[in-house]
Amino acid sequence: INGTRLIIVGGTDGTIHALKAQTGEPVWKYEISKRAINTNVVLHGTDAIVTQSEENLDTSEMGLVAAIDATATGTIAPAQVRWRTTGWQGGFSSPVIDGSRIYQVDNGAVLGAFDLASGRRLWTQNLGTIQKASLVLGDGKLYVGTENGRFYILRPGPDKVEILDDDQLGAEGAPEPSIGSVAVSNGRVYLV
Repeated sequence: INGTRLIIVGGTDGTIHALKAQTGEPVWKYEISKRAINTNVVLHGTDAIVTQSEENLDTSEMGLVAAIDATATGTIAPAQVRWRTTGWQGGFSSPVIDGSRIYQVDNGAVLGAFDLASGRRLWTQNLGTIQKASLVLGDGKLYVGTENGRFYILRPGPDKVEILDDDQLGAEGAPEPSIGSVAVSNGRVYLV
């Protein structure tokens, strides 16, 4: 950000911290929850897209997706929050960006798309019941496995998502849950 390498990470204190990568010196922090932040932050230009599924500090509503000004210093003030959408409980699966939209699977395995410029929710798609694995974006498609043993290849669009492939891992009565993200390399998708 502005020529400074930052590590931007959620803490067990419910705060997103930006630290100088070489020294660990704090640059900014954004306090958003009473509990730990488990998701990664994604960057779009100088905006940091942050998510969490716990109770917000300023409302009893659970969950948040927000874009904050990552060029800031000190404690992030409301004026440095570009947009904020509450009520989305994305607390385990980290978000991805495809250029104009943010995608994230919430804790209940509902995939959501959000407009990158405004944070407005565009659409949702139910994928199961419990979610831990993060989405992987490759070749214009989203790849993700769920804890109920389903593996999906999805083509996201501006107003819906198309399910290209849906496979049951393991047997219907004994599914093999996916709690880790896939890896994509040389035209192949690897799932453990």
